[in-house]
This record gives sequence, structure tokens and C-alpha cells, in this order.
Amino acid sequence: MITCTICAIGSELIEGSIVDTNSSFVAKAIAKIGVDVKEIRLLPDDKLLVSQVMGELSLISDLILTTGGLGPTFDDLTAECMALATGRQLLFNEKAFLDIKKKLLSKKIPIKKAHERQALLPNDAVLFNNDFGTACGFGVFFNKAFICSMPGIPYEMKPMFENYILPFIKNKFHIQEYFSKEIYFMGVAESDVDEAIRTIGMDSDVKIIINVSKGYVIVRLRSNNGLKLKILSNNLSSHLNKYLLGIDNEILESLLVEKLKEKNITLSTAESCSGGLLGTLITSVPGSSQVFKGGLIVYSNEAKMKLLDIDEKVLRNYGAVSGECALDLAKNVKNIFRTKASISITGVAGPSGGTKDKPVGTVFIGVSLDDATSVKKFEFSGDRDAVRQRSVNTAIWMLLKKLHGI
Repeated sequence: MITCTICAIGSELIEGSIVDTNSSFVAKAIAKIGVDVKEIRLLPDDKLLVSQVMGELSLISDLILTTGGLGPTFDDLTAECMALATGRQLLFNEKAFLDIKKKLLSKKIPIKKAHERQALLPNDAVLFNNDFGTACGFGVFFNKAFICSMPGIPYEMKPMFENYILPFIKNKFHIQEYFSKEIYFMGVAESDVDEAIRTIGMDSDVKIIINVSKGYVIVRLRSNNGLKLKILSNNLSSHLNKYLLGIDNEILESLLVEKLKEKNITLSTAESCSGGLLGTLITSVPGSSQVFKGGLIVYSNEAKMKLLDIDEKVLRNYGAVSGECALDLAKNVKNIFRTKASISITGVAGPSGGTKDKPVGTVFIGVSLDDATSVKKFEFSGDRDAVRQRSVNTAIWMLLKKLHGI
């Protein structure tokens, strides 16, 4: 199997001012075609260190993928590092510069000396086009490895990797067809999923990874044997059908929008502790405007009373974080937007604000469909972001179950 190391280059990553999301994207994509990702490293903008690491990795990895350090500024050192590591000259690449020049002139941006510096690349490098920026990607062969460098800006790196670099890797390394599947479950414990897999029976030809992420349990299957993978996937999906969300790229909000469209049902939302996260997720799905009519973020008690007509007595007697409040929020927002369905979320996301009776993580979720409205209380664990995300995921899951008649 082809082995790979991924390196994210940039001092800003080391100090934590920017979070590295590129590595996870690349790792996931490259693993799906059957490449074995051995390691992910964060490296600072240090020419000697990066070149040393590249030299060492080129002896043990078939493929090295780097992101970052390809811009026009003084701290963009990746091209210099690759030249130093591989013993190549750093030469002015006319083809790369013409591409840079063309893109800058089209945007009426004056060409500076720094842009010429961006065209200095290792001798005999393979170039990869950047459809959304000026920094072209490039690759060089050294020792047993192909070292491929990409820009660090995600919206430039991702299409470059998918459209140009991934096809190149598949062709160059003669990668055999590799099969993968991701099965999403919700409302079931990780240990129960593990037990189900053991009951069904594992196959040595199928690699199985179980992940838990903010309410989801994700089972990732990888194999060169498509038939065995399909059988295991079907058996597991059938065994845990009650908790099955979807397969591969199907995510909760997409499933919800799809189901609402199918049943011609409109939706509205009333959010307190989730602060609009539910509405954001729903509207991130293309075509959601067909079913999502609107939502209100009613964070304060005053907003709850003024915008959603929540009775002051309810807030005084039961509190904003209560089943009674969640019930009225769900009913009233549905009436305001005249929708067939609605969701309400109110709770204590933390890290402060909790009490003995309602500790941090206490959330009430209301779901209304046609004439029936129900509320459930939850106590979610995790930090503020985790509580908010779990609340939203659970709310969508609750409505999905109602739509499925569960």
C-alpha cells in the first residue's frame, strides 16, 4: 500500500492563531483512494527544519503532501525548502509567472517584485494549476517519495487537490480501486455499535473505524474488496436501522431538508441557547428555501415575550429553560410563520449559568408537527460549542423521527 505523510507548514499553525483544517481534508480524501496516511505534522516557517524533515520523510514515505508557505511574502519559504531538501536549484519558472501575471492583470492588480519571487520554484518541478489564486502547486521526486506542495488557503488548496493533484497521484502510483463507506448513526451508544459489529462479524479484508462526534456515531469502512464491504455495510445498517441517519455524505440537515421537501412540509425555528446555529445549518443546504420559512433567535426573556408572545408568567414560574417555555416557543413560532412544523431550543450552554436543578448542558427541545407538539429534556456533556451542536443535532433528529413516523 502507498504510504503518505501530510505536513502543514506555517508558524501561525504552531502558535494556534489559525487552526489547521487542510490536513484533515487531505487525509480523508487520500485515505479514500487507498493511500495509507502514516502521520500528520505541523511545521513552522523554518527553512532548515522543514528541509531536514522533508529529507527524512522522503526515505520512508511514498508520498509527502504539504500545505502552506507558497505566497509572495518573506515568510513563504516552502519552495526554497523543497529546493534545499532535494538539492535542486531554485529557478524562475516562466510558465508559473505568466499564470500569475494573467490573474493579477485580470483583477487590475499591479505586479510587484514579490509576485516574481512567487514564481521561483525548484528545477524540473511538476506544476499544478490554482484556479482560485496565484500560488501554483508543484511537486518534485526525491529518494522514494513524490513531494507535492499546495497553498495553505483552503478555498485554493481543496479544488487544486481534487481536480489536479489527486488524479495525478492515482495515475502515477497506479492505485487500485479502493472502496469506502461511512455510515452515520444517532441515538445509540458507541459501545452498542461496537457490539453490533462484533455480532455481525468482522472481516479481515475490511478496515473498520468507529468515531464519535457531538452526538453522531460514524462507522467508516475501507477495503479493496467492494463486495465484502457492501455486505458488511448492509448488515450493519439493517441491524441498527432504528438509529441509521444516512450513508456517506448524507448529513442530518440535508436529510431533514430532503424529507421536508418529500412531504411538502414547511419549517420554522425558535432558538435561544443555540443562537441561530440550527437555522444556519438548515440554510447551508441548497434548496432549503423551499421548506424553511424563517427562524427567530430569542436569547433574552424580553425577546421571548415581545417576538414570540411567551407569557411572562411562564418565564416567572418555570424559567426560560423549561419544558413549558420550549413548548410555547415551538407552538408560537409555527403560528407566526404559518408552517406545518417547528423546532424550539432553550437551555444552558455554559460554561456559566447553571444551577443545581438546571446544570450546564440542560436543554429543552420542542418539536411540533401538524397539531402535535412534544418537548424533551436533555443533559448534554461537553463545552459550550459541544452543547450547542448536540442540541441542534438532536433537534433535527427528533423532527426526522416524527417525519418518519418513529
